[in-house]
Amino acid sequence: MSHENVEMAHRAYAALQAGDVDEWVSYFDPQVEFSWMAIEGLFRGHEGLREWAAGLLAAFPDWKPSIVEIRDLGDRALIHGSAGGEGARSGLGIEVDFWHAMEIRGGRVVWSAAFRTEADALQAVRLRD
Repeated sequence: MSHENVEMAHRAYAALQAGDVDEWVSYFDPQVEFSWMAIEGLFRGHEGLREWAAGLLAAFPDWKPSIVEIRDLGDRALIHGSAGGEGARSGLGIEVDFWHAMEIRGGRVVWSAAFRTEADALQAVRLRD
């Protein structure tokens, strides 16, 4: 993974952390496939990303994702991340640890999936070969 791709991943996370969905979406290919821990299914394209983000931010308006570590897997990356926020209705806080796999082509994310475990994320990356 090039230095540019690592920087792009950091900028994308920072955009989502700031609640700037339009900037966050700009780092993804218009035909991206995106899933988050297989809970909500598969989202496709920029509209799918916006739909996912709107649901997340409605439930957790102060959602703050962060990168713990990025691993270079060639044209793919594995991000160990964490995130937290306070429920809009309940006011209860949540903290999650996750593994985010992504494939990058031409400076944009073309596939992105988050998992609860490192093993699941690595398996998904292998299945894309």
